[in-house]
Amino acid sequence: MKNRIGNGFTRRAVLGSGVGIAAGLVSWPVRAAGQVKVKIGAIMPSSGVLAFPGQACVRGIDLGAKFARQKYGDEIEVIHADTQSRPENGRIAAENLIRQGCTVLIGAWDSGATISALQACEAAKVPMVVHIASATQVTSQGFTQVFRYYPTSLMIIRQSLIDLKGLLPTLNGPPASAVVLHLNNVMGQSSATSIAQAWKEVDVPIKLTEFIPYDEKAKDLSVEVAKAKATGADMLFPITRVNDAIMITRECVKQGWSPKMIYSANSNGVIDKAYYDALGKYADGAMASALYYNPKAPDAHKILEMFAADYPNEWLDANAACAFEAVQIVRDAAKRAGSSQSGAIHDALKLTEMQPVLMSSGTIKFDSSGQNVNSAVALLQAQKGKPRVVSPRAIAEADLEYPLVPFSSR
Repeated sequence: MKNRIGNGFTRRAVLGSGVGIAAGLVSWPVRAAGQVKVKIGAIMPSSGVLAFPGQACVRGIDLGAKFARQKYGDEIEVIHADTQSRPENGRIAAENLIRQGCTVLIGAWDSGATISALQACEAAKVPMVVHIASATQVTSQGFTQVFRYYPTSLMIIRQSLIDLKGLLPTLNGPPASAVVLHLNNVMGQSSATSIAQAWKEVDVPIKLTEFIPYDEKAKDLSVEVAKAKATGADMLFPITRVNDAIMITRECVKQGWSPKMIYSANSNGVIDKAYYDALGKYADGAMASALYYNPKAPDAHKILEMFAADYPNEWLDANAACAFEAVQIVRDAAKRAGSSQSGAIHDALKLTEMQPVLMSSGTIKFDSSGQNVNSAVALLQAQKGKPRVVSPRAIAEADLEYPLVPFSSR
């Protein structure tokens, strides 16, 4: 399998050499003592149906390594591998990276590909930091090499529903019923199960009318959106990737359906630049509960500057930010280990207890299953063509706008 980055060109990204560092952006004193040298293998869906978030993750990985080089003087080599949006390619990619000498992996965005890659990591005893992948199975199958930064689907959805329940009393005419429109892949099914469980646990005062699944390779979702509209629900709860999030909104516009609220969790769409590029004015108003970066983090301004210099036509979105944070987790472990060997990094990861560098989550610490136990989500809303943090208030950039402006009035 070829090593690829998001633009499709095969390359080997060696960031420790200082290649690609933008002049004038080095503002931290470079620390000579205790420098880290490690070779990281990054597995992402850089092409295929998941290319949009996969390419964003590649940018985040490269930015994370560059940040470590500039702030700490670390030598971090990154080799990228593309799953081509095929879950079965996760293992192939992992095996290839391990053969090339990578002693720790980061990936793989898609839960299916992540589980596949972990099988190779388990056989080779190479640790893998999972920056994004929410299916419960990632940390429930007994893998010893997994260290998942990202919350499980149940963790995300439970917290999102707690936030939603707290929000409802502040709304004028809150929604009375909701319909769930979800992918039928590993992530979508796991999320749907989590919604059903957490809705009862949290006791959300909104009636769940129906769960409507759809195929992740679907090219037309008119039938599914029509079914959702026919339920009479005034809240749409979609579980999507970015392509189908776009299709669902377009169908809502075509079919004249404007629910009071579009609220998603553990999903793409609102967090992605591609969503706004495709939908224009119809993107605004949708909400998403997601693991997101803290715009008020100590180094956030400099990190955003660095990103803008390297990728002037892109956003540092949640995908890129999670990937960035994963590199910092690896850097922290390798520094404490004082070694680039897999076993030493693995042992150090087990003892991780660090504050996020960029993300708005709590102290990063892994339990015996490899799951980060302290995750927090932010509530975002699409406003004026961009995702804006509306909660928690400590990091909020804007006030919530409710109800959704009817698509026909835009």
